[in-house]
Order: sequence, then C-alpha cells, then structure tokens
Amino acid sequence: MATRTREDRRLRLLSAVCLGLPEAERTNCGAHADFRVRGKIFAYFLRNHGGDGITAACFKTRLGEHIEHVKKSPDRFYLPRFIGRRGWLGLRLDQGEINWDEIRALAALSYELAAPKSLRAPPPPIANALMAHVLTRGTPPNISVSRAAGQILDGNLLNAGRLAEQHLSSAAPIRPTALPEAAHISGSSALRIRR
Repeated sequence: MATRTREDRRLRLLSAVCLGLPEAERTNCGAHADFRVRGKIFAYFLRNHGGDGITAACFKTRLGEHIEHVKKSPDRFYLPRFIGRRGWLGLRLDQGEINWDEIRALAALSYELAAPKSLRAPPPPIANALMAHVLTRGTPPNISVSRAAGQILDGNLLNAGRLAEQHLSSAAPIRPTALPEAAHISGSSALRIRR
C-alpha cells in the first residue's frame, strides 16, 4: 500500500492565492512549484532553492522594487539565487507569521507584469474630486489652499477630494497670477508659416 505524502500547508495557501487569478496554472518541479499565466511564470514556491535552506514565495516586481523591499525588511525579504538579479523578490515563509494579504498584493502585481494585456484588469479610475469637477464643469473649483494643503501634502488624495467637495463654495477662490509684460507673445512675430 502506497503512502500519500502531505503537501506543505504554505504551498496549498499560496496555490489558492495564485490559482484564483485568471488562467493561472501550477506546475510542480520536485520540492518547488511555479505559477504561470499563458506560459509566463509570475510566482514561485521555493524550498531550499540552491541549498539556501529557505522556504519562500517569489514574485516578479517592478524595476527596483525588489531592492527596496529587501532594504526595508531584510529579515522577511531576500533576493533569490539566480533570479533575484532579474527583478524577482523572495518573501520568506519560514520566518514567523505570514501576512497573506501582502502575498495576495505581491501575487497580483506579479501577475499584472506577466499576463498579456487582454487578461489585465483595467486601471482604477482616478479618485480625485478636484479633477472630476474640472472635467464636468470646465472651470477649476474654488478651494482654500490653506485648508486643503494639509490633506494634499500628507499624500491622501481621497481625503483632499472630500475636503474640496465640502469647501467648494465657502472658500476664497484661487486665481492664476498675471504674467509680466515681457512674457506676453504676440501672434504675428512668434509664428511664421512656410509656404
């Protein structure tokens, strides 16, 4: 009677995350597994890859992001042997608690980088009430720079948009400054048409 070997729990959970993406497939390669979309690999499950003794999930990243992750948290992230120099990031699955939301985000980004355009999700709409007002009404809204600046400077554009919507009519208007006389360009001397 043959005994059935149990699959690593971390590999099962990573498979659930990766195979939830459109047209994703899993291929087992001994102790490792890779996840592909239309033949292109977007994630790996590595166990003792190259004799390093690490169990990890590896994902493709945008240019330079893999280095930034390793600098910020070298105890959790590393550059996998052979593929790390090509933009791949390793997230250790053998060090403490695993943040599966983070793994979902990394898998989704890696999938977007590997998947053909027809499978990629459309980019989310820009959630900026200031731009929406300009596009629908044709004129910039009246907002108070002092009140909105704190929200915009902290990088939270959604809050800035909500703040702008609340104060569209109550704040002092922002007007462009006039250009100095030297900056005005006359139409006849600035443009010449060749015939």
